[in-house]
Amino acid sequence: MAKLDFFSFGSKRQAQPLDDVKSAGEWFAATVRDAGTASHDKISALLSQFNAEIEHPGISTLEAIIELDRLGRPQHEQLCAQYLSSKLPPALEVQQRTQLLAYGRQFVAAFQRFMSFDPGSDEAPRIRQLLPQVIGKMLFYLSEYALWQYYRHASLEEVMWSNVNQLFRYAEEHGIDVVPVQLFPDHPPTTVHDLYLALLMTSLLVSGNLSARQIRASYQLALMLSNRMTLSQDFLGDNSFMIDIQHALPPCRAHNVPQLKGVRVWSTAELVDQLNIWLAVCDSGKTPSELRQLFSQGVDIGLLRFLVREWAVRPFRFARAERVPVASQQLEVGRQFVLAHRLVREHEEQQTQSARSMDGSASTTADEAAEIRIYGFVSSRRRDKPAAPDMLLKAVAQPELLLWDVENQSDSGLGVSLPAQGAEWVALGTLLATREAGQQAWALSIVRRIKRVEKDRLYLGLQRLTQRPVAACIKHESGRNADPTLPPGMLWNQGEIALFASSVLDGVKRNTLIIPLFSYASGKKLQMFAKNKGFLIALGRVLEKGLDWCQVEIELIKPL
Repeated sequence: MAKLDFFSFGSKRQAQPLDDVKSAGEWFAATVRDAGTASHDKISALLSQFNAEIEHPGISTLEAIIELDRLGRPQHEQLCAQYLSSKLPPALEVQQRTQLLAYGRQFVAAFQRFMSFDPGSDEAPRIRQLLPQVIGKMLFYLSEYALWQYYRHASLEEVMWSNVNQLFRYAEEHGIDVVPVQLFPDHPPTTVHDLYLALLMTSLLVSGNLSARQIRASYQLALMLSNRMTLSQDFLGDNSFMIDIQHALPPCRAHNVPQLKGVRVWSTAELVDQLNIWLAVCDSGKTPSELRQLFSQGVDIGLLRFLVREWAVRPFRFARAERVPVASQQLEVGRQFVLAHRLVREHEEQQTQSARSMDGSASTTADEAAEIRIYGFVSSRRRDKPAAPDMLLKAVAQPELLLWDVENQSDSGLGVSLPAQGAEWVALGTLLATREAGQQAWALSIVRRIKRVEKDRLYLGLQRLTQRPVAACIKHESGRNADPTLPPGMLWNQGEIALFASSVLDGVKRNTLIIPLFSYASGKKLQMFAKNKGFLIALGRVLEKGLDWCQVEIELIKPL
């Protein structure tokens, strides 16, 4: 790329991309024509060179950068949406994330150049007029950077909070924090005050149990409702949260608010009221008109209920199971639905073989222990002959298991830690087969919480779905075998793999089945076989859902 030259004089000087608005438009049009989608990187490179080489930019350059930001925004938003809507290979994901972050970082650096202008210069009045938009755009891209950290379940660095809080303090001191600005043509007008509040509200949702789409939707909802909150120094009111804009600290609940100069407090009463109004509309079977676009992007009513709780005027009190620290203990882990089924059934087969090698009394005991317990349904045991060896999927080699360090445990699950390197596949809702030290049987767990406590280490909160899963298979209602063209790991005993699990819901034991996601349809009837028993079942509501599996309630129709 040719070196930018903003200071060459003479009538023959070639126009540079950031000379003025017209030059920026012409450069962008030519770049899109020549480079296509690569124009996004070209903008980052142009701004990087500008930030490194140009010492005293003028007002025309600022207007050119604002115009360039407007022109490049649609493609940037498209790339962001593409990242969130698809699961990319790790190398490509890192490359695209770096590309998107570099874009915003260069714009923030470019706009920051105009914050320290000469108040006595001829251009000062025009720069002051553009300052609300400049600060608004900086806050917008800093918020975007924060979202990228939250997508990876990481916390913001102190320097980030220092920059954000200083930026708002500057706008507040100069009385431009509530000046209406329109960042982009297709965005509704907003203010620096509202952009700052939207970031603060989103930063409160870092417990690690929201997906990237949910975090993005929460930020969009915070932007929509930020005008229903006001940062103030009224410490005597009914305040929900607080922030100290003079320190590099995130917001927190307003407990014992210190009456300091930099402390700002705000209430979420009006925001929660609006969320509850939308929930009432959703409960009536309709979709609020303001939320149709968000709902079309995968947001559901569950997120609204979560936000009502997390953003409540007063914190909710939970009766959580006590966590007991654990030292020097590891957890064996098998990832994915196919491997979980394989581990469970191999353990069952080992138990059966051990029973056959013992005397009759031991065999009877093992036979009784192998009974499948189905609650609310009584049937006789079906004495079918064992499946033929060629019908079983035999392991070619021992499956690769992972070893994670157990940090704590409770009645409902475990807290584990693991290296971040190689754990890119871990996501909320991932189904795992887990086995603690000293145990033989496998349990089923689901990832409920992810936090990047350190740059190179993850903390996971695992909830046990069941301690006693049973390997099963499902077939068509008529008994027709499963499609033989399915991947080998999805077939067992001529049916599709499934895992039977009893769950306690609202204090009542219920029968559930974990099946491939593509096999689910509400009310669908199937034949289920497990532990030499067969049942005709009907699928009920979905209780849990992952990338390739779902856990559903089942209605028992009759034994086979």
